[in-house]
Amino acid sequence: MADKIIDVSSNNNSIDWRKAAGDGVTDVIIRLSLGTGTVDKKAATNAKAAQAAGIRVSYYHLGYPDHGTGGTLTPEEDATQEAGHFTSLFGNNALPAPRWLAIDLEKMSTGWDTPLNKTDYLNWLIVFLNDVYNTTGIPCMIYSNKPYLDAHLPASHTLGKMHLWIANYNKVSTPPLPKGWTDYFLWQYTAKATINGIPGPCDMSKTAVSLHLEKLRKKVSTVR
Repeated sequence: MADKIIDVSSNNNSIDWRKAAGDGVTDVIIRLSLGTGTVDKKAATNAKAAQAAGIRVSYYHLGYPDHGTGGTLTPEEDATQEAGHFTSLFGNNALPAPRWLAIDLEKMSTGWDTPLNKTDYLNWLIVFLNDVYNTTGIPCMIYSNKPYLDAHLPASHTLGKMHLWIANYNKVSTPPLPKGWTDYFLWQYTAKATINGIPGPCDMSKTAVSLHLEKLRKKVSTVR
């Protein structure tokens, strides 16, 4: 059976993690931090309760690539601050150890978007990814969608070797990829999953391996 992977934040309200585990959830990617200094108010509760229910825990950081709160930092300095804030929250066994880590890159629901040009945006992202890896030893995957990354990264970037967590809710057999990538690691294919124990709709993802197995099962089932 394929892993059942969801992601949550405080927007999902209170969650009964034992019911979610009973519904087959194997992994949860929890929003842990936002920008510099902000912590998701339900992150610690979600992480500890999910682990207690036997669900593997991962974390993501909602990035605000810019020049810092006062507008005086270089993109690289801002990236170092955000990476340090993110990794400090689960260091020293403060929270369950993560299986995966991710940086969430998107236009905010408030309308805010990065003011950085493509070169500065790329430099910000490289510093963030390197700082997280150097601190934790865990490669940090990139969460976003094709239009956003294509619009914000130089076409010649070399991030294609980094794990991609692609968001695409269209009814396609495989999601189109941003420039620079030839495959993805996770595909967030719906924001409307129904999970026992979670009020309202929930994001759900599948791995590239899961998709391959699905295609293989369909192919085998049609052999005559």
